[in-house]
Amino acid sequence: MKRAAVVLALAAAVALPLRAQDPRQDEKSVQEKVERALAEELKRLREVLVDVAKEEAGKAGGAPVAAPKGNVEKALELITVDLLKKHANFLASDDLEGRNAGYPGNDKASEYISEVMKKAGLKPVGDKDADGNATYFQNFRVAGKKTRNCLGVIEGSDPDLKKEIVVIGAHHDHVGTVKQGHWGQLGGARGEDEIWNGADDNASGTTTVLGLVRAFGEGGLRAKRTILFMTFSGEEAGLLGSRHYVNNPIAPIEQHVYMLNLDMVGRNPDKPVGIHGVGSADGDIIRKAVEDAVARSGLKAVLHDKVQLMGGDSDHSSFRDKGVPFSFFFTGFHADYHQVTDHPDKLAYDNMVKVGRTSAHILLSIGDGKDSPRFKGMKPIDPGDARPRRRLGFTPGDVTSADYEKLHLGKDEGAMKVDQVTPDTVAAKCGLKEGDWIVSVGGAKLRRGSESADLRTAIDKVKAGADVPIEVVRGGEKVTLKAVWEK
Repeated sequence: MKRAAVVLALAAAVALPLRAQDPRQDEKSVQEKVERALAEELKRLREVLVDVAKEEAGKAGGAPVAAPKGNVEKALELITVDLLKKHANFLASDDLEGRNAGYPGNDKASEYISEVMKKAGLKPVGDKDADGNATYFQNFRVAGKKTRNCLGVIEGSDPDLKKEIVVIGAHHDHVGTVKQGHWGQLGGARGEDEIWNGADDNASGTTTVLGLVRAFGEGGLRAKRTILFMTFSGEEAGLLGSRHYVNNPIAPIEQHVYMLNLDMVGRNPDKPVGIHGVGSADGDIIRKAVEDAVARSGLKAVLHDKVQLMGGDSDHSSFRDKGVPFSFFFTGFHADYHQVTDHPDKLAYDNMVKVGRTSAHILLSIGDGKDSPRFKGMKPIDPGDARPRRRLGFTPGDVTSADYEKLHLGKDEGAMKVDQVTPDTVAAKCGLKEGDWIVSVGGAKLRRGSESADLRTAIDKVKAGADVPIEVVRGGEKVTLKAVWEK
């Protein structure tokens, strides 16, 4: 859009209401017409001016221009079903062979992601190339094989606050093929299908992040704080990509004020999306931001102060362990989890669009907020502690005082409700069922109010290969199951 067009648009904004006047109409009618015409033309003029500003910034090689508040919704319209389908169909295609970290398919995925970031105008902040220029890649190794994270930023607009970083991330790796023999594979090959495509886990989260890249980059959105867009490799091998980043960040980790993680956000559209960790910061900064975002987008969601997903660590955990406040979107397990049947045609793209738009509102709210989120809760873990955590494999539900009474537990005795059992996990193999109430593990009773911590402690103490008793209440009766962790 040339400057001459801006002048013509301004002239139209003045001339149109004058032509709309009619001497036969009373003064009030004329005034109303003038005001309506001015409002319409000024709205159009604002869009013209934004286009001009974006064009000039592009010519100068500058960062994306901040869109006026009224243009946020317009930018978010760039996150579409067709766009997400395009990304997911590529990332979960057979050509990428399950995106196993350290293998060519994973490299193809990272190349694709970097091109999307480049097209949207994100600034590369990764490792430098041979010429000393920053790339969109952060390199590291998984089991001796080279792999890489992808990262790009939109710098903050505030001279002081831009040093603070808000992160949006998802892992782009999955578990590969039968021949690659990745440890994270659970379900066996079916017929001729030997590829774990990982459409939901986690092409869905990566795809949604790429939708946000387009909305912020091409849509001209910008916050006062810097927004870092990341996709991680090596998550399936033990959160290795996000662990590498938090130990090698682009700025001191103390400047990272919030991390939003999208992992498996593509299924179960009839159920509310779980948004975990909204209580990970002091006060209610994160909760308010999430509540407002959900109201704006219309996403069905249930908010949890803490992560209500036992043994389901994802990349937010690496940031949490460094004392960074976080949230974690998760739409739930399903029968295709870590199976060769996790294909892109099964994703609920309409709901993913809502997840993306909700995430955008959260990023803008935290990015523009007066106060920075400050971590609360568990003490950050020693950065040298990289031991993999054992998993039981279930999603817990909320527990009320009335539930404790119905279970006839003692004053200090606790319980964890089993909402969902992850297929092919220790929980599934020992016979844990939806609706069970876990009351003890390895002979140690869960204490009321400390159930999650007690369960984790008990699991960490068991010996590999040993039968571990898990006592549950099922249908009013106590049942003892036998669980075995091989490692």
